[in-house]
Amino acid sequence: MSPASHDDTPDTSLELNDDDTTSGRRKSGRVRSKPTLLSQEPNYSQASNGVKRKRVESRSGDLEDLSDDELEGRSSPVEGSDPDEQEYREQRRKARKPTLKKSKNSVTTTLAMRPAVNGMKKPAKAKKSRPKAAVTVNDDETGLYAEVFSRAHTLEAVAADWIARWERHNSQAMTDLVNFVIRCTGCNLTVDVHDIEDPDNAVSKLTDLQDEYQAQKPADYPLISKAKTNASFRSTMTGFFETLIQTCHAAGLLYNDLAIIENIEVWVSTMSSSGMRPFRHTATVISLAIGNTLCRVAADIAENTAKTMRQKEGEQKKKTVNKERVKTLETKVTELGSKRNQVEELLKSVFDAVFVHRYRDVDPRIRVDCVTALGTWIITLPDFFFEGIYLRYLGWVLSDTFPQTRMEVVKQISKLFKNKENVARLRTFTERFRSRLVEMAMRDSEVSIRASTVELLDLIRQTGLLEPDDIDNIGRLVFDTEPRVRKAVAGFFGENIHDLYDDTIEELGGEEGLAETLGEEMEGDYDTPRMSWLKLKCVVEALQSYDNEDEEDVSTTQQLRAGVLTTGTESRYTLAARTIYDGIPEAKEWEAIAGYLLYDLSASNTPMEQRCRLSEQEEILLLEILNVSVNSRLMEAMDAEIDKKGRKSRVRKDESRVIQEATALHLAKIIPDLLKKFGSNPATASAVLRLEHILNLEVFHDLRQDSTTFASLLEDINKQFLTHVDEGVLAEASTALLHARSFDDLEEVTEGKVQELWDTTISSLRYLMFLNPWTDNITEICNSVRRIAHLARIMDCTTMFQAVERPSKKTKNMSAKPTSTLDMLMDLLRDPALDSEAGEEADETVIDAMRALLFFYMWTVRSLQASSNTTEPDTDYPDYHSFASALTTIIESRQPLSTVRQTAVGTLLDLHTLFATFRHRDSPGQLLVRHIDTSAEHLILSTFNSLEKAFAQKSHHKLEVAPDDELDSEPKDDDDDEDEEEDVHTQQETLLAEKRLCELSGKIVLALVARVLDHEGKDKGKIRERISRNRLKLGPNFKEVIAYLDGPKVKGKKKPTAKKASTPKENSRALLPEDDEESDEEEALNEEGGEEELRKRELVEDRIVDPDDDEEEAEGGKAGEGEGNEVGDEIMGD
Repeated sequence: MSPASHDDTPDTSLELNDDDTTSGRRKSGRVRSKPTLLSQEPNYSQASNGVKRKRVESRSGDLEDLSDDELEGRSSPVEGSDPDEQEYREQRRKARKPTLKKSKNSVTTTLAMRPAVNGMKKPAKAKKSRPKAAVTVNDDETGLYAEVFSRAHTLEAVAADWIARWERHNSQAMTDLVNFVIRCTGCNLTVDVHDIEDPDNAVSKLTDLQDEYQAQKPADYPLISKAKTNASFRSTMTGFFETLIQTCHAAGLLYNDLAIIENIEVWVSTMSSSGMRPFRHTATVISLAIGNTLCRVAADIAENTAKTMRQKEGEQKKKTVNKERVKTLETKVTELGSKRNQVEELLKSVFDAVFVHRYRDVDPRIRVDCVTALGTWIITLPDFFFEGIYLRYLGWVLSDTFPQTRMEVVKQISKLFKNKENVARLRTFTERFRSRLVEMAMRDSEVSIRASTVELLDLIRQTGLLEPDDIDNIGRLVFDTEPRVRKAVAGFFGENIHDLYDDTIEELGGEEGLAETLGEEMEGDYDTPRMSWLKLKCVVEALQSYDNEDEEDVSTTQQLRAGVLTTGTESRYTLAARTIYDGIPEAKEWEAIAGYLLYDLSASNTPMEQRCRLSEQEEILLLEILNVSVNSRLMEAMDAEIDKKGRKSRVRKDESRVIQEATALHLAKIIPDLLKKFGSNPATASAVLRLEHILNLEVFHDLRQDSTTFASLLEDINKQFLTHVDEGVLAEASTALLHARSFDDLEEVTEGKVQELWDTTISSLRYLMFLNPWTDNITEICNSVRRIAHLARIMDCTTMFQAVERPSKKTKNMSAKPTSTLDMLMDLLRDPALDSEAGEEADETVIDAMRALLFFYMWTVRSLQASSNTTEPDTDYPDYHSFASALTTIIESRQPLSTVRQTAVGTLLDLHTLFATFRHRDSPGQLLVRHIDTSAEHLILSTFNSLEKAFAQKSHHKLEVAPDDELDSEPKDDDDDEDEEEDVHTQQETLLAEKRLCELSGKIVLALVARVLDHEGKDKGKIRERISRNRLKLGPNFKEVIAYLDGPKVKGKKKPTAKKASTPKENSRALLPEDDEESDEEEALNEEGGEEELRKRELVEDRIVDPDDDEEEAEGGKAGEGEGNEVGDEIMGD
């Protein structure tokens, strides 16, 4: 707005005459004052003399003038009754007569003073200042665009000035407004007055503008620009149109002069169907903003109508009815009803002309805007939009291909369900789209959407609109691998358990009856039945019902853990227990859980104790909850030592120390009891042994407890180690011993117990090996070798392996020579009786023997490195050639996909890489660095080829093949055909195949870096080239493993790149330096993305599944042909 317009705006301040302050008082005690009205005339006339009421102030803050007749008519109360405050407010409303038929100058003055919220349900709030990060306007910018985005003008003033121009010359004003919309698209082209006066030619004119603008090849438009200068562009643009509509409503132009809204609708609606994205997106946002304002206007009209109706009813109930007032109120109700009908017609026009087509637009940003607007309309004007014909659009968009659109519709539906009054209206919608919501919560590709959908389903569950099967399906998400999903389902699961608990209480006679039976719970007494046991019973029952995995699933899970520390991998039960700990308070009472587990319920007679009996699977689940509860309690205690400011205080530290000491003493007491009760079952024994990992032995020693107590605990762990053959129990027991060895004060006791294990295990193996024939005892030998491998992992075994002893006198082969453990393990590797046909136990024996021997050489290298500075010349260095030869023989005799062969290949690579650490040491140890034999390289590469093909088949990746590569010639393994035929547990098998491939690839990469592989011979560099061939085709994990060959990235200054206007995601690529390798990799990945990648780049249409929308499909017609780029793309829904 030009400065001149400000000069014409009159001063809105009013002055009071001294005579007004001395006017008489009404019966109510109010002072009557005479209002003073300023007009544009230089000489204004005062109101006629006479007693007048005080100035009338509108709800929005405007002061209005009343005529003498109006004041006199309202100053006299109805005979027989005193006027109340409600009458005075109604009289002031009746006195408002906005006259728009005055001179044009007068109109300009009135509109400039009239606020845009006249008649709103709440008093106007203080206007917020314009955002500091306003849109930057060029100096040569003119017209309405410059006024709107100028910091010197408020949106209210600009809107009022535009209305004044409309009153003077409507065609010119509308031309300015349409040019403003066109300018907001980033286009500098304009329309003239003749185009505006011919609305039938709007489509043709906009087509010409579009063609001319498209010829300029625009790269961006303000609405989606990331430039800082456009930070507040959207809010300012939509704010202007919202203010304009509000001002038209307040001035009555929205109802008396329909040409304004009709012309806006013609041009904006036509632009919203444009084939050019800047036009279409900008016009859609404007139309939706107008719809938002119309909804608020309609809601305010509805509220004013309701208030007027209440006033009329109140007046009619009085003893003395003021018929004139009743008639006035009835007229007002009729006028308000007419206005609302007009507004609703405008809303329907916006919905039919814009929303119906754009909610299915090819641009996901437009779809998101439409979903947001529809949710706003439903909440703002529920009487009109809260119907099935509008709600169904939200349900259809749940199947949108763009994640942000699905997320937005979940947010909008959540807002509806948070209001309990909306439940009845949402019943049909929920029944229709409930299955889709459950599907999104369980299988959506975006974790954030899954988490938000779970929270939405929790709201739906509270309304009772979820089916039991749906509740169970969502409850199973406590086992989900995504932390955010588990966190979201914690509340859902907790409320579901609470409902089951209430049902159980009712079955047992009610809470009061149970309280009388159990008696008062004593603090610290956790060994007697209590109410929390029922809640825990409900928890484990629900978890067991959700856990439908059969034995085959469990075995697959164990295979996934093969080759890694089982103690470092959290089971699915542990993940579920963490979720339960966050959602159920009873899960935090670990002492009560331990008491529940130790209580003998086998001979119980009371109904409650019978109800609390645990099955074997429920005991496993409850032990997992106990582990998580104890661990979380200790972590919370340690975290409590630090306050919010990151400082430690003595008081907090002492409190934490008390909790840790009490926990340690209680654990030391219950762990032996738990092992005694649950030690026979490998699953429960593993869970109990994990409690020892949590035990703070330092606190145990500081309290000067008897060492026999600790020795007794170690004795129980030793019993578990010697009596179990399960891999999980052995791993947990060995880790518990390692944890005990970490405390120096208890090292003497621990070393003695571990030495007992060594003696017992080696003696058992020596006795079995010298039985004739020893292969008849392969099971016992397998178990002994497995225990040796676990002990070698936690303790230096060089002395134990090299010690030479005679076999036990119990053996029949008394002529056997003394031998060492190292020799016995080597004999197992060389023995042809343990070939591929010997069975599974023989394979496990070979695998464990290889692992044990590799640990022996690792401890040996560590010892040599520690003493390298003091090594004497006659030091006996180990000879690992025989071990490497045995590994090569095993590799040759096994199939490429055999677990034994894969372990042998990995061990061979680790062995040579291990001794390559002596390459840069100034010592005779450099002689230990040896290159892998060329014959073994062929076997290693053939194993890699088989694993690569297996993973590619399971993950449906296409490999690059080189027919002339001689090293690729390997007969196809029969296991490949079996894997292709099995279609069960595809995802787990794919993960297992990827794990095997990445493990072997990592070992190959380390060997290449250590220069012990592919560094000699005529095929030098062949293996490196081969493993890098498909680095971009087998997923990000494999890519990162192979990327280690390139070495660390050099940190340096980045090459400066010319700044370029950012382009939309669908038609843009980042400008990177030409020598950036990542650029080529990303480009190759994009080329392989197929339809999904093209959809992300918006070169393929995003479609929404709406099977029930046949009528809309017929109405919408086919999408127009697009050019696949930003300024000429396809439009869906038109």
